[in-house]
Amino acid sequence: MAAPNEEALVAQIEAAFENVQLEDSVSLHLAEFHDSGGSKPRLAILAETDERLDWHRVITPALESFQVTFSFTDLKGFRFYIPAYMIWTVRNHRTSSSIISDFTIYAIDPDHHLFEDTPFVRWFTPSQIAAMDAFLEHCVANSDSVDGDIALENLRKIRSRTCHT
Repeated sequence: MAAPNEEALVAQIEAAFENVQLEDSVSLHLAEFHDSGGSKPRLAILAETDERLDWHRVITPALESFQVTFSFTDLKGFRFYIPAYMIWTVRNHRTSSSIISDFTIYAIDPDHHLFEDTPFVRWFTPSQIAAMDAFLEHCVANSDSVDGDIALENLRKIRSRTCHT
């Protein structure tokens, strides 16, 4: 069972991203399809069945196998998947050797290529930014199992752009 502060963090993430949907965005399997350069058409077919309404449903052990999501999705996909990946990381970073915990940290970067045209702080609500901030704080405090250095760097970037301390 997760520590009480971890459950509070999960609750904060859930509340901040409540009702976010994928809409017409790039899904998990479609991101993998794009990563393959289109050489795995089966992934495009699987993308038709990807969850689009409730990001909670993607928080499964299978999430570990989707490692390129934040490199190949778009802004709506980022907003839909980031809470699932954050919660997966909070619940699994101590027991999993999966790289997705670090990839989640790397993605929460205001300088991420997705935010070139639409700045990070304009794409998310204040509560969503606060949840990502709290997640990165958690990662800094748990740097024995995740990349706390990059978490701290991204946390500083977010705070410098939002005046959040």
